[in-house]
Amino acid sequence: MNDNPFDSVRRNVVLRAALTACLLASPFAVRAEDLPKTASWTDDFSDVTTLAKHWSSYGFLAAGIDAKNPLGKPVGAKDSRPEWWQIVDGALRGQNFPEEKHGSGISRDVVGQDVRLSCRFKIPAGGMAAIGIRGPNPILEKVFNVVSLHIRTDNIVAADNDVLHPKDSPEAAELKKKGEWNRKFYYAKKEQISLAPEAWHDLAVEVRGKELRVLIDAKPVLSYTTLCGDAPKTSIGFGVGGNGKTVLATWYDDVSIEPLEGK
Repeated sequence: MNDNPFDSVRRNVVLRAALTACLLASPFAVRAEDLPKTASWTDDFSDVTTLAKHWSSYGFLAAGIDAKNPLGKPVGAKDSRPEWWQIVDGALRGQNFPEEKHGSGISRDVVGQDVRLSCRFKIPAGGMAAIGIRGPNPILEKVFNVVSLHIRTDNIVAADNDVLHPKDSPEAAELKKKGEWNRKFYYAKKEQISLAPEAWHDLAVEVRGKELRVLIDAKPVLSYTTLCGDAPKTSIGFGVGGNGKTVLATWYDDVSIEPLEGK
């Protein structure tokens, strides 16, 4: 193996990114059939009852880390740690704990084709906001993020999912037989930005067909042609990221979803 330290850094970055994408595509996310299908909704996180009714959190418990579960025991809904996601001062706070191998996520049902997701977010220095929009990914034949964003104070990244092997290949058939994902997660596009830490910022994510457009504080910061962004949307997910050393909090507020058809 190449001992170049920069290769090690790159491997670690890719691994963390892949784990975040896995989390936002967790099977613990709210299923589309579980909640009423509405094309538009808003949530200002002023009511804990609404949070409990419409949102579902999920993550990995540090107490469950073993050879079979290297990230920890996967849990969701009522088995999630309440400290992961809470309403604090009228906003949604997600916390990343250093003893846990991966940050938690939270999701809510959506329905639509072309959509606009808007919210406010706040991240600390060294933290990350993770945004996922899920749907039936036709490339992977599974429901994964068809739009995936990682936002830090100095950059924004669009991630995507492709196959490791052609779906009709012997290699793909063997992975399916083993119950393993025929999946390649990768950072598709990265743009440099500059965000003040511990300050609220406005985010708008627009998906028209396969075209993704992202604005922060009303300024376009990223455009990307996704592989499967034109799939029907089933849920959105928010995630947190940390430095593995301290408890870091990522905040979300004033979330809204609206269809873009006809606009």
